[in-house]
Formats: sequence, structure tokens, C-alpha cells
Amino acid sequence: MRNRILLIDNDKDFLSDLSLLLSSDYEIITAVELKQAKSLIELKTPDIILLDLMLDKGQSGFELLDHFRINQIDIPVIIVTDYSSVSSAVEAMKKGAFDYITKSMDIDELNLLIEKALNHKLSKLQFHELTAEINKPYSKIIGVSSATEEVRKLVQLFSDNRGTVLITGESGVGKELVARQIHKKGSGASAPFIAVKCGAIPKDIAESELFGYEKGAFTGAETRKPGKFEIAGAGTLFLDEISELDLIIQVKLLRVLQEKEFERVGGSTVIKCGARIIAATNKDLRSLVKRGEFREDLFYRLDVLNISISPLRERKDDILPLLNHLKEVICKEMNLKNKDFTDELTELLLAYNWPGNVREMNNVLTRALLLSSANNGPLTKENFPGISKSVKNTTDFDNEITPPETWAEMNDLRRKLSDKISRRVEALFVENLLKKFNGNITRAAEYAGINRINLHKMINKSKDL
Repeated sequence: MRNRILLIDNDKDFLSDLSLLLSSDYEIITAVELKQAKSLIELKTPDIILLDLMLDKGQSGFELLDHFRINQIDIPVIIVTDYSSVSSAVEAMKKGAFDYITKSMDIDELNLLIEKALNHKLSKLQFHELTAEINKPYSKIIGVSSATEEVRKLVQLFSDNRGTVLITGESGVGKELVARQIHKKGSGASAPFIAVKCGAIPKDIAESELFGYEKGAFTGAETRKPGKFEIAGAGTLFLDEISELDLIIQVKLLRVLQEKEFERVGGSTVIKCGARIIAATNKDLRSLVKRGEFREDLFYRLDVLNISISPLRERKDDILPLLNHLKEVICKEMNLKNKDFTDELTELLLAYNWPGNVREMNNVLTRALLLSSANNGPLTKENFPGISKSVKNTTDFDNEITPPETWAEMNDLRRKLSDKISRRVEALFVENLLKKFNGNITRAAEYAGINRINLHKMINKSKDL
């Protein structure tokens, strides 16, 4: 999509000539007086305005600058003036204009100024987005478990280290939140944080999205466009779902990590990369490397500093603090009454395994709070029917299943069940085995045909279910 420029000048011939010069790179709209200009600004929302200060009928471009200031309209304005009005142009800059250029300008000079204004606008937008993100009440790591405390320590340790970070964990555990915390606490916090979901970028445009492209690089490349690496500047580029990158793009990413430089698509100018790279995945990259689906050399370049985020089912101590925190945030954002949980509901929510992790928690809480907003009472298990059913099914399963007695039986049963049920069966297997031998791990392991070390690991895992 091309950037839109509004030209405002009472000289129709000048408007026509300038429109012709710029129309190959930009979408051009024109106005000859302020009322028309204000209407176009409201309807068309231009990216940049080129404005002559001296208009017909006693109108002045200063009026438009005042209008922008009063109404907090943030569109870069470039003053186009003749030599005799340069002093007025300088005055306009004091009132908020981005820059000025004389009407005898060279078109290349004007194009450079327009690109500079567009980049300035983009930087401001990213700064405002970053500030808003930092000020969000949920833009911090919530939890009291030892696993969460370890993540906090690593975030603090890595924040001022510009090394590449790889964040691993299931979908919904908060990998982007951790990446933002690393950025926020580092010395480059005022620089942009650019998040890219690699799996959402079509393969045929991934290279141009990440590295940018030059005008004419391919059909439809009507103007030069910076990529995510360039936009990130000296900030942070967060590559989520890194495992989804095509192998060809992986080669180019490897070069950036090694050489700290790249070129835009269709260009030969070497651009230095000053951004810190944080990657995240919910997949086992080592397994992908073995299958030839992910480059081994790229994996080792990414896995310099590693943070592994445990799923909620493995850090039960975090569930209640997260529930209360998210509930408070949702109520504040949606102007809803903050309700308490009944004791019965609290027990239910703690018993649930939260397969979708924090993302699922946020969604079900939002739904429950919205649907119960007409009721002044506390939140009850009836407000969470899906979770009530899931926990009931798990309880019924616990009561009905006959736990296996040997490791061979355990493996046979696991093959027949889904992963979720399998984890529960494993916990029942461990519980039943330890009861049979009064907690004697050596005898239990010998009876079941399992290594003592592996049995210890299973015992620790079962404690979190």
C-alpha cells in the first residue's frame, strides 16, 4: 500500500506539476484552500502534508498548524515555500511543521525529505506503542513459584546483555511478555520493540518483510520500504514462532546474526543491524534440527542465552496470583465490577490444568466477567462451565481407571490415550506404585521395571498435577 500525500497550494499549475512528479511513488490528493484540506484530512487521513503558507482569500497555512495543535492531529507537515518566505517557514517549524523546502527544489531532494518525514512518523508511532505497552498493568511477570522467580532473575541478568536470547515454552505461557521485559529493563528501552510472528508471514514475502526492499525490486515495489530489522534500529526485534521460518530465510537470518549486516531485497547497500534479537518457539528446535527442518548453525546462534517458561500446570503456585491479577486488569479495562471467587470456584480453578496457559486464563476470565456483569454476586463455578466439565471428567476418570502395575503395562496404556490423559495416568501409576511399597522407591522401581532416576523424575512431575 502506497503512502498518501496531501498537497495544499493555491497555485493549481504547481499542484499539477508536483502531483505528476510524485504520483509514481505516492498516492496524491490535493486541496487549494483550508476548508477543503481539513475535509480531506478527516476523510482520507494522509501520511504527510506538503503545505504552502500563503493561500487565497487571506488564508494562511499557519491556521492549519494551529488546528493540528489544538486538535492533537499528528501528521508531518512539510512547508513548501519560495525564497522570500523562508523566514515564515522557519516560524512554521516552531509551530510544529516537520521541515521546509523551497519551490525550486530538486525532486530527489524532496523525495529524501518525504522519506525522512515518513520514518520520523513511524518512529513516533512505535515509541507511543512501546510506552503504552510498558504502562499496561499486565506488562509484568506475575507469579510466586520458584520457576517464575528463576525467569525474573534471568530477565534481569539478560536485560543489559546484547546477546541473542531464545525463549522456549508452550503456547500461551507469555513468551512475548518476557521478551518485552528484557527490552524494557535494558539500556535500549527507549528504542523500538518490534514483534514479528514468523508463522503469520507468507513465505513469498518473508524476506521483504524482514529485510525491506528497494523500489523496483519486484512487481508492486513502487517505493523503497524498510524491513523489520531496519525499523527496530538499536532496539529489539522479537521473532516469535522462529521455527516457522523457511530454510532460505534462515540462511539470511544466520548472516545477520554473524555479520550484523544485511541488504534490502533488490539492493546492494549494506545496512548495519544494531537490533538485539530475541527469538521464541513452542517447538523443540533440536528435534527440528535432527529432521532437517531447522538449521543447526542457526540454532546454536540463537541459543546463546536461554529462558524456558514452564506451563501453568507445572507451577500451580502461580495460578491464584495470576487469576487475581488478570481479573483486576480485565475489570479495569472493561469498566466492570471486580468480583471475588467463591471458595468452591477457587478450588476448581486450582485443580484445572490450563492447557492454554495464561492466554486461556485471560479468555475464560474475560468471558465469565462479561456474562456475569448483571449479577452482583461473586463468581461461581457456574460461570466457568467448560472448566467445571473438564475437572469433573478428570475426577471421574481417576475414580474409574485401574492403574497399571508394571512399566510395560504403563507404556501399553499410554499408547492408547491422548497426551493429556496420559500425564494423569502417569501420576496415578506413580501414586499407586508408591502406596504398594509404602514409599520405598528402590522396591517400587524394581517391581515396575523402571530405573530409579526415571521414577524420581516421574514423582516430581506428578506432584505438579
